[in-house]
Amino acid sequence: MVNEWQPDAIIRVKLDQIKRDFFEYIDKNIDKIDSNIPVFYGHITAAIEKTLPDIDDDHFDRFIDTITARLLDASKRSSDIPFVEKLFEHAIRNKRKRKGRTIYDILLGIKMINIGKYSEAIEQLKPHRNVDAVICPVISYCYFVLSTQQSEEPDPSGKSIRGPNQMALAAREQMIELVRLNPPVNRLKDLEVLDDPRINKIFWFIIKQGTEWFPSERDLIRIGLEKASRDGMSDIREELLGIGIERFSADMYFLRELYKVKLEKRDAGGVAGVVKQMTQQYPEELEPLYYGMKLSVITARVETYYRFRKLALIKKMPLNVLVLLDFAFELMSGKQYEALACLEEIKMKLGPRHYYATLLEYVAHDFLLDDEKKVKQAKRAMIDSIDQYCLKLLKIKDQ
Repeated sequence: MVNEWQPDAIIRVKLDQIKRDFFEYIDKNIDKIDSNIPVFYGHITAAIEKTLPDIDDDHFDRFIDTITARLLDASKRSSDIPFVEKLFEHAIRNKRKRKGRTIYDILLGIKMINIGKYSEAIEQLKPHRNVDAVICPVISYCYFVLSTQQSEEPDPSGKSIRGPNQMALAAREQMIELVRLNPPVNRLKDLEVLDDPRINKIFWFIIKQGTEWFPSERDLIRIGLEKASRDGMSDIREELLGIGIERFSADMYFLRELYKVKLEKRDAGGVAGVVKQMTQQYPEELEPLYYGMKLSVITARVETYYRFRKLALIKKMPLNVLVLLDFAFELMSGKQYEALACLEEIKMKLGPRHYYATLLEYVAHDFLLDDEKKVKQAKRAMIDSIDQYCLKLLKIKDQ
């Protein structure tokens, strides 16, 4: 009998269920697992092959990585480096591709930090600084701790040397490397192999140190903001954004982030202030005008919308963007007939890509429902969809 094909989404759902089952088993039976690791990995392989016999190698190996990371967190022997290395050997042996130790080298380096082996952790982690934005700050922290332990070196005259010692300078150098390498944010977290609260605290501590060490380096703040946004840490996000706006008041990246924060807080006055500042700083750019029109759509303010639209026409904003915003504005203003007329215009402008207009039409029907919750959901879906589409057309990216 030929095994039934399953979409990747279904495979992920089933893997998540197997993962939860194994996590629960690990938490309850860690001593038993520690005493016989090969048998445990045999159980993992058997469970996956039974439930997902046609799983591809990448999904399989990634699952092994996730389970191994959980084992390391739960094990009472995780401070025993030879044991940890043995654990990783068994994990690699059970992976299908059996190559690449990057994730395990990083996990081992993190474990070394947790047990105070800072010099060893530095050597373990240095080759992997381009893997994730968390690595350079973690290495910087190791140097920072070592710098506090390093006694002051006297000069030949017997006086103490003033200023940062070698370890402190090395800590700062790692933050320059972070900017130079610009590694992805949360790559390890997304792979479900690193979400250590202590490491997160280290990251934020060093990022804040970095902003003091290098006050003119905007990318340190940018990287911190990206991680804060992705992790849902609103307090840190606003703190870093405050620093960014204070130091780089004319930087569009920080103005854009401030716009988002004000919009999330439903601070219409604050959003309008940011748009005004953008317009003053970048009078020839389309981006501030787009944000002004978007705010006018959300608030359904006719005069403001027409004012920004007129400027957008003068600045030659793409007509596809204008007709999409016109449709959204009329719909949010409760003008169904006018909105449908705009929809027909969208179909003509989009040409062969008019299928997007069909999706908008279906969402628009929910605006007429008596269910207030569904109407709110429809408005959110429409605004988010049109916003993403327009940002792509205008080639506006966070950077």
